[in-house]
Amino acid sequence: MPDRVVDLAAQHAPPALLAVRDWLLVALAFATGIYEGICFLTFGKVFSAAQTGNIVLIGIGARTHQPAGPNEVTVAIALASWFVGAALAMPILKTFFGDKDVGDHHAFPVWPRRVSIVLAIALILEAGFLAVWATAASPATLAYPLMAMSAFAMGLQMNAVRSLHVPGISITAMTATFADLAGGVGKWSLTAPAVRRLAGTPVAIIAGAFVGDVMLGHAHRYAPVVPMIVMAVVIVIASVALKPHGPSPAGQQGSPVQQAGRQPLRRRADRRRPFEQANCCG
Repeated sequence: MPDRVVDLAAQHAPPALLAVRDWLLVALAFATGIYEGICFLTFGKVFSAAQTGNIVLIGIGARTHQPAGPNEVTVAIALASWFVGAALAMPILKTFFGDKDVGDHHAFPVWPRRVSIVLAIALILEAGFLAVWATAASPATLAYPLMAMSAFAMGLQMNAVRSLHVPGISITAMTATFADLAGGVGKWSLTAPAVRRLAGTPVAIIAGAFVGDVMLGHAHRYAPVVPMIVMAVVIVIASVALKPHGPSPAGQQGSPVQQAGRQPLRRRADRRRPFEQANCCG
């Protein structure tokens, strides 16, 4: 699938804009790591985002039951909820597909509005997770509804991020990211932006899992607050800094970062004009 290995936005967007997008993806990976830490440690041997792990746990649970093995029902709920979330993201993305092309040259947006819409729905689910978590006497006893909400949100987020067409990045699964990182190292072909994404997201998910563990130990009731805040900040920054404004090839109004990126080009053009006019008149 060529569109999964080519960064479509990089074909036209300035590096500053792509850097903002990449750091937002790293932030989403950090939030994912927090949820994974919270869910794995609270509900036992189950993942809200890493479905490869859950598929393996289904096989283990078929023979080895709790406490050594996983709770098969919880794992099955996580798998099913994630699947439904990922599937539901597609018609939502298709419904708001009108901003795929920007301007006269059909440039792929760095962060289409439809991505933020899907992430906003995931944020609502995360708010529901927090409400149930904070009011429950023991969140562990509500593993089924909490895992359903968390995994559903992760499924939505997965396909929202995939629709950005950023090579090697899925935020919720690191196998493809590691494969691309290893391949780039092996071929000695990694660029600075690729390193930022392929190394930044795994580090972020590790840091997030650590923060999730710390929050459970020191601020158990408010542990899900941090990833929800991170998600909200990502949506706000993307909506402001990466919002497409219908750019034109001549450099009309775009996002604030786009305008900043174009300033050096405009200054160089302005410096050339006196010489061009002099040559023309001479």
